[in-house]
Amino acid sequence: MKRFFYIFVCVLAIAFNGNAQQSNVIVNGLRVCEFYSREQMYEALGGEPDKVEESVEFKGFYDFHYGKDIFYWNNNYTPNENGLDHYFGGCLIYTDRYVVFDSIRVGDLIEKLKTVPGITENHPRKYKDGKEVDGGYIIWYQSEELRKDYIWVTFYYDESTQTISYIEVIYNFL
Repeated sequence: MKRFFYIFVCVLAIAFNGNAQQSNVIVNGLRVCEFYSREQMYEALGGEPDKVEESVEFKGFYDFHYGKDIFYWNNNYTPNENGLDHYFGGCLIYTDRYVVFDSIRVGDLIEKLKTVPGITENHPRKYKDGKEVDGGYIIWYQSEELRKDYIWVTFYYDESTQTISYIEVIYNFL
């Protein structure tokens, strides 16, 4: 039942948000929440992945591993007008091999995020009793109205160098 509910929420969120406003989050030419064939995903990401894992709990949900970088290709269960039933669902990027917003890569200064239209929230590193409890990160939102129910792009950074250490793109549907 839990699995059915999760799948239902995923499909509903994609359908609702797909019609509401197109995603402005693009990674290596792939627009998050857009439908792509496996071949289109591979082509944009640089060829066949090192490893492909299918979710045990959610059939048709795949993780494409390119070294340390992971890209999500999720099943929508209902084909779109082109017959495609999988969408680009986000990623974790640890290397500078991939580009977000056509300009931002791991290793770039966080100052570069000011060039990207949208809203950002900075969450500097937090300490408790002299120990780090949370690293620094900046969350990007497409707009205020899509802040809670859409795509979050989180840029984790090293405070000493002010450089991006990794990027997480997730589809949030609370």
